[in-house]
Amino acid sequence: MTTHLQTFAEKLSALDRRPLTVADGLKSYNGEALFAALLNNELRAQVGDAGHDAARHVLLEYFQAVLRCRENNLPEALAQLHRTDQLRHALTGPALDYATLFQLSAWGNYYYKTREADRAIGLLRQGLYLSADLERRGFGAFIYRRIEQLQNIANIHGKRQDFDAAHELLRNLLTFLHAGRAQGLLIADWDAATLAQTPILHEGTLHSVLRQVADLNTRHLDHPVYHDAFYHQYFYQDLLTQLEPTTYNRVILYNWLYVKNSYYADSPAAFLDNVLEFLADEAIAPHYNMLKANLLSQAIWYCRQQAPAEAQQPIITSIRGFARQYITDPGGQAIRLAA
Repeated sequence: MTTHLQTFAEKLSALDRRPLTVADGLKSYNGEALFAALLNNELRAQVGDAGHDAARHVLLEYFQAVLRCRENNLPEALAQLHRTDQLRHALTGPALDYATLFQLSAWGNYYYKTREADRAIGLLRQGLYLSADLERRGFGAFIYRRIEQLQNIANIHGKRQDFDAAHELLRNLLTFLHAGRAQGLLIADWDAATLAQTPILHEGTLHSVLRQVADLNTRHLDHPVYHDAFYHQYFYQDLLTQLEPTTYNRVILYNWLYVKNSYYADSPAAFLDNVLEFLADEAIAPHYNMLKANLLSQAIWYCRQQAPAEAQQPIITSIRGFARQYITDPGGQAIRLAA
C-alpha cells in the first residue's frame, strides 16, 4: 500500500473528529419553492385568482400520479392520470396550456416507468415546445422547467444505456448554463437573458446539471468505456478552463473541478491531498454533498487498484465511515458510496 494512501486515511480519520459546520448564510436554499412562487405569480397575473386556483388544482392532481409512479404503483398512477386529464378539459387559455405542460411531464414519467422510453421522450419534447411558447407569453420561469425536462431526457437515455446521447445533452446543457451558448438542446428557441433574470435559480440549475454528471461519473468509475478518464476528457478538463468563478456557487464548482483535474494533471497523491482540503472547507454548503461523495468514491476506486488487497480494507473502511457520519444525500439520509 503506497504511503500517500496511508497518509490520506490518517488525515481523513483526524478530519472526522472535528465538527464540520457551514458558515452563516451559506446553507441550502429552497429552489423548488422559489420556482413554484415565480410560476404562481406569473399564472395569477395572467388568469386571476380563480384561474390560478383551478390550474393549480389540476397540477397537484398530476403530481399525485407522479407520486404513484415513484412508488411503482403504476395501475393507480394510470388511473390518476386519466382522472386528471378529465379535470384538465375544464380549463381554458393560459391556464389550460399551463396545466398541459405538467400533463406531458406526468405522462412522460409514467412511460419512463413502463420502459417505453421513446414515448416518454416524445412527450417531454412536446413539453419543450409548449414551454418555449409559454415563456414568450410571460412565463419566463418555465425556462428552468425546460432545462429540468432535458435533464429527465438525459436520465432516460442513461437508463437505456444510450450514454453517448445522455452525455452530449448534459455537456450542451452545461455550456448553455455557464456560457449562454445554446446548441444541441433539441429545440432552437433558447434565451440566455431569461436565465439571468433569476440568478439564484440559474446557479442552482448549473449545480444540478453538474451534479447529475458527477453521479453518472460515480456509477461509471469502472466502466470499460465511460470510466473516470472519459469524464475528465469529455466534461471536466474543458469546463475547468471555461468556468468563471464569479459567484459562490461557481467557486465551489470550480474548486471541485480543480480537485478532479489534479488526478490527471498532477498525480493521485495530489488528488488525495486536494480531496482532504475540499472536505475540510467549512464554507461548502450541504447541498454540494453529492460532489463530495463523488470524490470519496474516486478515492475508493483508486484504492482498489492498489495491492495488497488486505491493506486496502482499512482505507476503504475509513472513507466509508467518514461518508456515513458527515455526508447526507438530498433526502437527508446518510450517504452510501457507490464505489
